[in-house]
Amino acid sequence: MDSVVISSGHAKYVSGAIGILNEVTEARKVVPQVAKYLKELVITVYEFHDDTSKTQKDNINTIVKYHNSKKRDLDVSVHFNSGTKVTGGVEVLYCTDAQKTIATKVSSAISNSLGIRDRGAKKRNDLGFLNGTKQPAILIEVCFVDVKENADAYHKNFDACCRAIAETITNKKLPTKATSNDDGKRYRLYTGTFATKVSATAFKEKVEKEFDITLQIREE
Repeated sequence: MDSVVISSGHAKYVSGAIGILNEVTEARKVVPQVAKYLKELVITVYEFHDDTSKTQKDNINTIVKYHNSKKRDLDVSVHFNSGTKVTGGVEVLYCTDAQKTIATKVSSAISNSLGIRDRGAKKRNDLGFLNGTKQPAILIEVCFVDVKENADAYHKNFDACCRAIAETITNKKLPTKATSNDDGKRYRLYTGTFATKVSATAFKEKVEKEFDITLQIREE
């Protein structure tokens, strides 16, 4: 895969699902973060948000038109779900059987990253985005806006979710994120005082072997 078009669901003036989360607002956070990671994976990315449409019909047509205007290998639309205030979960919608595998993998990856229910890949033949785009397409329902556990998991694991989407659709791995509290200073660790040089040397050799470091013995 060399190129992807990814867009947020609905539009600035066409509301999506609203609950604890706002679908339009959150989709517009997920899309640029996923796009960022796709670029890090050396994928050509086209990102789109509909800021002009005033009706649902115009919104679908505008999004589909943008996707079809680009040369790409995959179309991705990011949405958030609503309607089940009990279980929630993630699901990925697809239209043709050829997309079932990637839809299944993306759903599983998001489920694992957020720690929420995997509702899996679901075939839909009634959605304008999936029917209108001319390349393989998936529509991601990240989680449910009206399920508190989903919203909490999403907020806590937002970055992991975006990384999971990017890695799964490309079948590539991003570098492991390094954590560092380096403040530019260096700190010396003193292990204690020994009565004899023999005991100090024995301890030194044991620690060096176990932790692959070099220690120095200082006389006092």
